[in-house]
Amino acid sequence: MSRLFLLIGLVVLAACGGGAAATAVPNPTPNPTITPSPSRQTAVPTAEATAVPIALAAGITIDLPNNFQPFDQRLLGTNLPAWLGNGRSENSAFINRTVAAGVSLVRIPGGSWSNAYDWAACEMDNVCPWDWGVLTPTDFLNFIEATGTEAMYIVNPNGTPQEAAALVAFYNGAADDATVIGPDARGRDWGTVGQWAQLRADHGNPEPLGITYWEFGNEVYGGQAGTDCVSWGWEEVWTCDGREYVRGIGSGADRRAGYLEFREAMRAVDPAIQLGAVGVPVQSDWSNWGNEVIEEAGEALDFYVIHQYAFFEPPGSFEAALAQPQATWLPMMAGVQAAFDRYGDGRRPPIAVTEYNLFSVQDQDNARWMTRAANLLFMADTIGQMATHGFSLANQWDLANGLAGNGTDYGLLNADSHEPYPQYFVFPLWARFGSRLLPVASTFAADTTLSAYAGMIHDGRFTLLVINKTGAPITTDVLINGGPAGFSGGLADVAAAPALDSQTVTFNGVSQPAEDLSDAPSAVLTALGNPFSYTFAPYSVTLLRLEP
Repeated sequence: MSRLFLLIGLVVLAACGGGAAATAVPNPTPNPTITPSPSRQTAVPTAEATAVPIALAAGITIDLPNNFQPFDQRLLGTNLPAWLGNGRSENSAFINRTVAAGVSLVRIPGGSWSNAYDWAACEMDNVCPWDWGVLTPTDFLNFIEATGTEAMYIVNPNGTPQEAAALVAFYNGAADDATVIGPDARGRDWGTVGQWAQLRADHGNPEPLGITYWEFGNEVYGGQAGTDCVSWGWEEVWTCDGREYVRGIGSGADRRAGYLEFREAMRAVDPAIQLGAVGVPVQSDWSNWGNEVIEEAGEALDFYVIHQYAFFEPPGSFEAALAQPQATWLPMMAGVQAAFDRYGDGRRPPIAVTEYNLFSVQDQDNARWMTRAANLLFMADTIGQMATHGFSLANQWDLANGLAGNGTDYGLLNADSHEPYPQYFVFPLWARFGSRLLPVASTFAADTTLSAYAGMIHDGRFTLLVINKTGAPITTDVLINGGPAGFSGGLADVAAAPALDSQTVTFNGVSQPAEDLSDAPSAVLTALGNPFSYTFAPYSVTLLRLEP
């Protein structure tokens, strides 16, 4: 066990997210003081782009390949924890901010809370595990519908396969479906699919939601008690052994069913669902957890789940944090693929990073880095690296969380004011990027200076997302090999900050933009050659969309 993991044992853990290098547990009942927002300032966005006849000495080169690598929009997910309550999930500003972000996939009901969330009691009797108005299954459904996003649900591994099957019936079933779910090992009869679908209809949603992605537990390897568990575990689960997690243990009323039994029962209700198995970034860590899960689950493993938080303790500088994404995702994917080659017969199931952020434990972020512009640049590069190296789904932790005692916050949005933190603006930029990735080369150091990602939108427009990690503007040429001789025009979107420690940024020249970002329009680019020159602002994330 690494020194980092031993350090976590000294930390008092309190409720939800997790990490690869460490595991975070945010305070479930924050009560932050809201600071009045600064007055809105609006500037007219301009685009510094001019045609040049030849490529400059330094620059960015984009190639058009024969086969395109997709950019999967499911990488633009986040988490919505139950403790936020429907006072937030039904708030129009909260909904509008979520829609404007372009968030694609919302993971529910909330990290470690998912391992104790009694969905049936919460929905049927309004008796939720924590009785101060937490989100019910219907509340989650209403939010997903209101925002036009897709849901991913974390199944409680402490329950039974029949309980999970009834949950699938609630979200995905039809009221006239007489399929029997039946009794579980603990003596409860879960009736039929139609009964649970009718409950959903009775509570205001006659049409099924149709959740495709389900996850079997949260960070089960970090359990408090059971086989292979560490003394400082944080999850309320029954094992930390990968083989037990997949196969289950015990018999009769004491049976603890594993991944395979849950999957079978859930797919009997809806064969279209996919159930993800909890994994780890380094497969031999946590008592060989990842290798065991991969081997035991075999072809039944629909997708493989990883949590990756960059730091437990703050690194030496902002610059060190900004360099981290470039060094992380390629070796992580290589390690996962090597494990599947050895233990999974070379299979390549989707890899989902269902929690990630800058810090694993919010109590360590005393300088509030997660609320600063450095996290804007870090998160933008993290999504780019996940896309480049073949990760399929990702969920940032989290959409809103609530201020920690030290003033930091995991959230894209402040849970009470609904104002966006700098990292929020990563999402509308990547949401406009397009559906294809193109090979791109740069003469700049990607870890310290400037990183670039190129793509295409389905309508044929080219895109370029560039992260300037320095405090100086960078002017360079951009060349698209095999592209048109020039571009009729295009659009530029820019999120920028005056300094890495700034807690506010501008989006297209506007500070505190409107809920729908309508007062921060894209800058219009005039006709450009190929190559062309562009100036990338200091401490910025820039997206160019170029019209052939």
